[in-house]
Amino acid sequence: MKVLWIINTILPELADYMGVPAGFSGTWMHDLSQQLGQSDDVELGVACIYGDKYRDIKIGNIRYFVIPGTGKTMLFYNPGLIRYWDIIEQNFCPDILHFHGTEYTHGISYMRKYPEKKKVLTIQGIIAKTSKAHTGGMRLRDMLKFRTFAECINFNGMIERKILSGRNVKYETEIIKNVSYATGRTDWDKFYMQSINPQLKYFRCNYNLRKEFYSAYKWNIDKINRNTIYASTSAQVPMKGGHIVLRALDIVRRKYPDVKVTFLANKAENGHLIVTNGYTKYIQHIINQLDLSDNVNFISQQRTDGIISQMQKNHITLIPSAIENASASLREAMHIGAPCIAAFRGGMTRLIDDESSGFLYDYGEYEYLAGRIIEILDNDELALKLSHNAVDKAEVWHDREKNTQDYIDMYKSIMSE
Repeated sequence: MKVLWIINTILPELADYMGVPAGFSGTWMHDLSQQLGQSDDVELGVACIYGDKYRDIKIGNIRYFVIPGTGKTMLFYNPGLIRYWDIIEQNFCPDILHFHGTEYTHGISYMRKYPEKKKVLTIQGIIAKTSKAHTGGMRLRDMLKFRTFAECINFNGMIERKILSGRNVKYETEIIKNVSYATGRTDWDKFYMQSINPQLKYFRCNYNLRKEFYSAYKWNIDKINRNTIYASTSAQVPMKGGHIVLRALDIVRRKYPDVKVTFLANKAENGHLIVTNGYTKYIQHIINQLDLSDNVNFISQQRTDGIISQMQKNHITLIPSAIENASASLREAMHIGAPCIAAFRGGMTRLIDDESSGFLYDYGEYEYLAGRIIEILDNDELALKLSHNAVDKAEVWHDREKNTQDYIDMYKSIMSE
């Protein structure tokens, strides 16, 4: 059976072939695509948007269709893409269209042109929810106060981005209404999709991690840097909660003066944050206001080995988002065995068993978050318990052979109906 993935990033194998950077998003698709490509049951095609010309490329057993365009081509509905979907339909003629994510619109024209196709959706974020949480609880006066001059000129500050983030909700709803099948990993995404499409058949399919995670050594309390916290991308956009982390950090520092949080962000040669927009300006303001410069570290965007290293060497991994579905960062950290703390939002409640495989806290309650951080820093026995239980859960979720077979079985089930 022929399956066409419609995705919004560049997978590593294709990026290497074309000599371009791979996308940082959609990392859970990397290994799964390779595993499916080796299956005798599935002939896999992958369609994405990139560059200035249409390309049909065969790499191993996977056929890649590169449609010309940019991020705007994906973000804003473009009926002109139909010409390329027609070419793919003529040259590949997939039995199943598999949409990965609803954040972008480039697959809508394929769906409209060929309504008879069997269609399955793997939802990632839910933009109807993320658009509402986009500003991460920031006050309007702070969003106005910390606007940069460039944002005022270009009308692309936090307020405008919140408005823009909600404009594609109608397309997301259209996709959910017009697919008969969906995959997901949490009750949160399942119940949301079925509230829009009650007839939707839902398959619970876990995904594979990037292959490097399977050979990485587990978090070891004897090899960590004590009193350190890895907070990933939370300093880049308000929804990721970096400003909440800094408020908690100020409390933790009173007991642990040497505590340090590491964020992924644009940094200068001296290691300081580069202010690129209103939110990073706000983050820098809080750091200065609370005198936290010695307790905050910024590192540039990392490839897989760098992410693994951060999870292995930090005392705690923190996912402080105002909304998440099934955070890939959390699942990766749990597989490594890092003691994790996550905001009690969206699908996160399905991933962590509070006080057993990690800690949950209510987003915005930075005093509570600080208390949970201190508990882990205080108690090695607790940290080890959270670590071991997290590994036990994550290794079941991310069984490469089982997950691949679950996807194959799903495709077979769809074909049989």
